[in-house]
Amino acid sequence: MNKNNTPAEVIEYLTNYYETFGNLPTPVIECQVSGTAYTAFGTNLKGKIEKAGGIKELLTTFTGKGVVKKADVKKEVTATITPRKKTTKKVIHISANDLEKNRVSLA
Repeated sequence: MNKNNTPAEVIEYLTNYYETFGNLPTPVIECQVSGTAYTAFGTNLKGKIEKAGGIKELLTTFTGKGVVKKADVKKEVTATITPRKKTTKKVIHISANDLEKNRVSLA
């Protein structure tokens, strides 16, 4: 394999390698939408292969987690804004003379 191979040739090579050895030569598979590399080996890789329907299908249709989340987030969100009510505070002015005359306590 070299950098001049076509994607179809790379997928064919990886498919043959997996069928021969039961794993991939590197633990990396590429997202077909974003091109981001994801690590997949062991039971994680086997689960992805079963879910996709085969190694060739996985390599040609794999979509990374970030791409799936972005698609789910595109739902429209609506919010209602309620105006805040103004509260009025009553201020009572009491002088020292009022306290003595009327025996008003502040407690």
